Amino acid sequence: MTIAQKTNAGTRIASMLLDHIIMMFISMIFFVPGMISGFSTAFEVNHEQISPDIFGGLIYFGLIGLALYFCKDCIKGRSIAKRVLKLQVIENSSNNVASPIRCLVRNIFCILWPIEVIVTLASPSRRIGDMVAGTKVVPFNPELEQSKINYAQIGVSILLGYGFMTLLMLPFEGLKSKMESNRVTYIESSLNENIANETEQLFADSLGTYLTSDIRVYDQIEQNKDLKYVSVILKLNKNYLEYDENYEQIKSITLPLLLTKFPKGTFVGQIKYVYQKPRSIHTRTLPLDWRENK
Repeated sequence: MTIAQKTNAGTRIASMLLDHIIMMFISMIFFVPGMISGFSTAFEVNHEQISPDIFGGLIYFGLIGLALYFCKDCIKGRSIAKRVLKLQVIENSSNNVASPIRCLVRNIFCILWPIEVIVTLASPSRRIGDMVAGTKVVPFNPELEQSKINYAQIGVSILLGYGFMTLLMLPFEGLKSKMESNRVTYIESSLNENIANETEQLFADSLGTYLTSDIRVYDQIEQNKDLKYVSVILKLNKNYLEYDENYEQIKSITLPLLLTKFPKGTFVGQIKYVYQKPRSIHTRTLPLDWRENK
């Protein structure tokens, strides 16, 4: 049996840092489609209600990248950084090359990254993940018998890593569902263009030097057909949104004006304040919902 040498703390920390940088870069590649999807509409101003789902369903495509992070050592116990720094993950008891499943288990504890760094300083060969998985990190020994690449186990490890990330997403999915349940569903056929035009004229007559309004009014919402849904977009001529004091000032002028047309309790909706320049946009959204049980 080959006796494994020990590694030092400096090399291990360097390996962890380099691995983290490389794998986060690779992981981010899988989030690019979601980022493109989200940013492609970043400068669009519309009447849609605020959604907590920035990336849409593409967030689950991005999780593939994080699953690969957990599987970074699955090919012969050597990640990219470990190949650069000549390290390898082996089984603690037998000194054989660690299996892909063991490598997955040890790397799941990367979510405790700061703690793992501290443990590595005290125990360079075995951080918490290694103790749980029964592995250790040693200098690469070319004389050690290298097992063949087990593609089946690598595939299973990626699936398990993806499943683990999906489980971590469950609390966020619950929060998103709760936020989605609070969204107002208006009845499309109840669109009232006449009232909307009258309200736009009201804002033009009263505040035309400060802003331009774009308003939609629906006479009914599905949750309560006695309530209207009013969505207001106010395109500001000056930036009143950067500082809270200025925002409160413009809000104190615009909200009472809207309430002269639609008294409190007769509608739900939102006011979107927008200040837009060619390469930048500032927005703030004021929800308007006085229902006791939303």
